Amino acid sequence: MKSVMLLSEKIDPYKLIKEYELNNCDLSLSGAQNIFIGYMRRTNNTRNDIVSMNLEFYPEMTEPYLKSLKVNAKKKYKLDNVLIAHRIGEVQIKDCLVVIACWAKHRNRCLDAVRYILEDLKHNAPLWKKEFYEDETSEWVEKNT
Repeated sequence: MKSVMLLSEKIDPYKLIKEYELNNCDLSLSGAQNIFIGYMRRTNNTRNDIVSMNLEFYPEMTEPYLKSLKVNAKKKYKLDNVLIAHRIGEVQIKDCLVVIACWAKHRNRCLDAVRYILEDLKHNAPLWKKEFYEDETSEWVEKNT
């Protein structure tokens, strides 16, 4: 199972994590796991009428970027395993948008690594988001929160 995924279909985050863990992790060596699961919400900093979002990406940029992010985090935090899954395409309210899971010998490494990966994803990854609203207007997301 791949450790970095861009998925156009709905994500069942707990199933994804469990499958990855069963196929890729040796829990007799990893003493800790930390996960972050992000969902599509109907609000942003200025509006509360979002109905959907479209996430665009450029495969030749986005996939290598995420793979590099995984490798860097694994090295920096001495992780045993890393899973990064991100939705692309049309996303509805309450859909899972992102899953980050890290396994390591110590909890602090996992906690710090998940935050590091998430913040990098939110601010640097080449993913472009367009929100659609109840009034049938739309806007590109300029600042991730």
